[in-house]
Amino acid sequence: MRSPATTPRAATAERTAAIVQCVAPLATGALAPLLDSNAAALAGTAYAATGMLVAANYMNRLGKLSDYLPGIDILRAHGSTMFVSGVTTGMALGLGTLGGPETADALLAGVTTFPSVPGIVSLGWWAAVALVPFKLRRVLGRRITPTAPGQPDTPTNQAPLTLAEHIVRAWGTHISHPDHGKHRHQVLADVDVTFEPGEQGQRTVALWSGRILAPAGSSVTVAKESISSVYRVDPAWIDLRPGTHAGEALITVNYKAPAELDETTLAGAWKKRLARTGGLMPKTHLEEVTYDPNTEGESAYVCADDDLDYLKAPDRLELAGALRTSPLLVSYEPLAHNPRKAILRTMPRNPLEKGRAFQGLDSLKVSAGGRFRIGGAISGHPALIQLYDPQLGAQHLVIAGTTGSGKGGAVQMTALGCHANGYAMLYADPKGASNPAIPKMAAYSGLQQHGSLGTLRISYALLMHRKEEAAKYELKNFVHSAMRPLTVTKFDEAGQLLSAGMPGRKEAVAIVKAGASLGRSLGMPWELINQVVNLDQLGGEQAIRANLIKGGAWLILRTDSDQTNLADLPPGFDGIDPGMIPAVWSKDDESLIYDETIPDDDPVRTFGLGYLAAAGGRPGMMRVDLLEDATPHIDPARIAIPEDFPDWSDETLEEIANTPIPGFEETSSGDTDETDRTGPKYTAGFTAPTKEPTAGEKVLRALRDHADPLHIEALDGADVEPDDYEITYIDKATLLSETALVETTLNNTLNKLSKTGDIHRQPGTRGMYGLGPEPGRADEDAAA
Repeated sequence: MRSPATTPRAATAERTAAIVQCVAPLATGALAPLLDSNAAALAGTAYAATGMLVAANYMNRLGKLSDYLPGIDILRAHGSTMFVSGVTTGMALGLGTLGGPETADALLAGVTTFPSVPGIVSLGWWAAVALVPFKLRRVLGRRITPTAPGQPDTPTNQAPLTLAEHIVRAWGTHISHPDHGKHRHQVLADVDVTFEPGEQGQRTVALWSGRILAPAGSSVTVAKESISSVYRVDPAWIDLRPGTHAGEALITVNYKAPAELDETTLAGAWKKRLARTGGLMPKTHLEEVTYDPNTEGESAYVCADDDLDYLKAPDRLELAGALRTSPLLVSYEPLAHNPRKAILRTMPRNPLEKGRAFQGLDSLKVSAGGRFRIGGAISGHPALIQLYDPQLGAQHLVIAGTTGSGKGGAVQMTALGCHANGYAMLYADPKGASNPAIPKMAAYSGLQQHGSLGTLRISYALLMHRKEEAAKYELKNFVHSAMRPLTVTKFDEAGQLLSAGMPGRKEAVAIVKAGASLGRSLGMPWELINQVVNLDQLGGEQAIRANLIKGGAWLILRTDSDQTNLADLPPGFDGIDPGMIPAVWSKDDESLIYDETIPDDDPVRTFGLGYLAAAGGRPGMMRVDLLEDATPHIDPARIAIPEDFPDWSDETLEEIANTPIPGFEETSSGDTDETDRTGPKYTAGFTAPTKEPTAGEKVLRALRDHADPLHIEALDGADVEPDDYEITYIDKATLLSETALVETTLNNTLNKLSKTGDIHRQPGTRGMYGLGPEPGRADEDAAA
């Protein structure tokens, strides 16, 4: 019968360190009285240095440099026993060298004189000395591994253990063992090992995680130092977190320094400088830190800790400073649907610096929700403008930016969006030369102060027409069509007409105020462009600013810092400062000392760079697509006009443009006391029919509203080729809704109009009607 095999509990180095801790106090007490003065001084110096190291280790104050010390894992694992051994050794050294053999004997043998004072001191000293081997008994002892007779020491008929099983076995041997474990019965479960690619295609262990479970009625007390000693990792690399109850803890053991401990990483910088107490964003943490191919930097979710209800948007300049980067190289985007979460992006170079060239009219195609692209966001998402919402109606737009900020390019891009999607445009520019391409796309444009006031008057006349038409026919929701298009009034450099002292100011203010409040329900959004949105630049009317900005979107380019405080912005735009947008992109090679041998490149302007504040929008930085001149992209066939306005003719439009709106007839400007009664007199509004239209007229009107304009011209006798137009067919349910006729009346009217050739049924279908005779039928009738 073989005797049990024994193996050391710990490695040789750790056992040697344990033996030294146990023997050092006794050896010092015996040898200290024999040292001469020089040897005693040398021993005292050596003890002082060693004692400082042991004390700093015990208080965990060695710092990062200790990671490079040999045997640091043993030093950290034996911190408490080394401290006790150091104190008892110091007592023996001090009493032996200063008091001589008699004092040393009193320390070593004084316990025999108990309860005297020397006996009490000696008893305490011996108790501390005995405590060290007691705490190190697992390291000093040997493990007994019994083997059955005739069986080999190492079993060969079992499958090799997985790495997770080895981890659990080591835990059970040294930590949770029921007899000699450091933390008995506190078992490790659900171990999951994470690997990462290593050298030559080999996988290496990155970390492992699991759950620590304590017995019922007990809490988890396992310390990082115990785990560090077993698995030979830095205690700082071990993460212990509370579980779902007091008897559970979650553990993660990293085999390399976690990112949050490295200040050069995003996670490390956030934890050290922003999430700390007193930092810019305390009680927050990062999740899902990952490489972002759109920015070639890092992206992550900023999340509120459990004891923080919601995230407060940080000032972007302070955020950049805390992350040690430029405001142009960091992006913070709160999530509108979750106030406890935001998206953070850092990047080596802003992807918007190169910009994106305009891709043609097809890239401006409007979505089902009425949005079209004008640029791109720093996140890679498109920057979308919405001038019409299917449920809410027309949506206004305000563009604010100083000279050189790219305001003209933004206005040109929104004009192309209107042009591409069949929206009509009325353009007013008091400055007179802001963008020569826009008048070429507009249904009507007025330049200089007098001409732009005329454009506003035309907009007001159309607004009044649609208002009274809606009241007459009880039209609740505006539905735009080719004949009744969405009509955008673009008011460029608005401050040139709305600010104090400008001719026509009061009348212009009244028109803009009416359009801002009524235009949304009548298919007439306003686009107001100015350097700032201060009230003195908007006619002193808070209603104008509030209705325009809250009734749509605000494109904020580089402008005055206080602009974002002048109007309510959507959630997430707190902390954005448009005044901090630089005029040029920063240069990477700026030198402290001027060197004439280094060529000085011209700085690249940041025109078109800003923020798009819109309901449901992303508050990240964006840039308008780059386009020098829109003229080559203008299609004359796409220029839309509001055909529903009966006074749309060159002569009448000029009369409207030169006639003050009601209430301002006494003067041409509305600001002086002089009388001007010589100009044209046009009354804005809807001219109601002299009698109620018949059922047939209602049906024909509804069909004409939906028909292709060229088809209407052909029916009216114009020489239009059949291939140039399409016949639009409308179902009977739509006709019933738009004409408000009784169903039997509608059926009789449709039959009558079909027989007369005013309308026809769509071949091959039922209940679909179009204007005019059935294609080809007129030729057949003529031949017959």
